[in-house]
Amino acid sequence: MAHTYRLAQGLPEPQRAHLQALARLYAEAVINRDWPQMANREEPKQADAIHSEMWKTIMSTRPVSQTEQIAEDHEISELRSLAQHRLTRLSQNATRLPNVLWCVLLAGASLTIISACTFGVQNGKLQAVQVLGLSLLLSLSLVAIADIHRPFQGLVHVRNYAFQRVLQSMQSN
Repeated sequence: MAHTYRLAQGLPEPQRAHLQALARLYAEAVINRDWPQMANREEPKQADAIHSEMWKTIMSTRPVSQTEQIAEDHEISELRSLAQHRLTRLSQNATRLPNVLWCVLLAGASLTIISACTFGVQNGKLQAVQVLGLSLLLSLSLVAIADIHRPFQGLVHVRNYAFQRVLQSMQSN
């Protein structure tokens, strides 16, 4: 996003100003709308419209100098990269662990607990502590897996820090 904003400086007016304004809008939309929507398991759409407008703007550019031509070429490359990163975010937000994997994890946890119960320890308290410890470990593992497989939600999630930094950088220019 920062490259898109900075490369726009090499474009002619009015595309330069319009593309820089769209870059700021895009960053704001991702921070203020996309991330909260992804955290709520919704599919964000506003940044798509801004991205389309960015493409229209760059495609309407008629470079007259070699510098403007180079800036336009690089800008097209950056917009393509921006689209790919967005698709990756949306795909990761929609991806869930398959049910078969959950079945394997739960069956494995159950079998491990059952096998721990059959160790035949003479001391009943020691066996209870062993089973409790193993059960706790497996439960925490399942909770961790459940939290990690939702990359934009939960305790362990992807933050929008990079977009916030880029937006601050664009606003200070």
